[in-house]
Amino acid sequence: MEKTPTMQFLYNLCIIFGIVVIRRCNATTYFVGDSSGWDISSDLDTWTSGKRFSPGDVLMFQYSSTHSVYEVAKDNYQNCNTTDAIRTFTNGNTTVALSKPGDRFFVCGSRLHCFAGMRLLVHVEGNGPSQAPVGSPQAATAGILQPSSKKNNPATGVASSAARFVGDSGWRGSMGIFVYFMVFAFPFIWSC
Repeated sequence: MEKTPTMQFLYNLCIIFGIVVIRRCNATTYFVGDSSGWDISSDLDTWTSGKRFSPGDVLMFQYSSTHSVYEVAKDNYQNCNTTDAIRTFTNGNTTVALSKPGDRFFVCGSRLHCFAGMRLLVHVEGNGPSQAPVGSPQAATAGILQPSSKKNNPATGVASSAARFVGDSGWRGSMGIFVYFMVFAFPFIWSC
């Protein structure tokens, strides 16, 4: 059986879909402070012990209105300084994607809370299994698939593929496999 361009496209799409499922399932979501959350009572100094953070993992900060999360540079982390913060969060439920290797520094916006131990250093290892793709969305939109632009789809391919769909059983078989993956395997992505 000869591979048509459409069959090759579907084959490649299935491969890409499989890679997305594997990468999505390897990423880990960490609840900072575990059941205590991002709070003055949490032992954040030891919370990272035994954890291996990789690109693609996500930190979830859950906290009350008396707290906030500031991502800061190393020097500001040491001094609990939030004046030149990289990012600031105050909504009580903050998601931060760990998109690349290196150290990330987080402090509470209340300087007294920070000096009392409400700060977190996360070391993201470089060779993690869940490497985030280049240009991936921020954590707030992670997992939401963005539609492709129709400008990138050539109009000339529509007529030739439509003719194959009507009379070519190989095309229908490939389409059946594609539909099967989309209906039965797609929900698997969201359950990981």
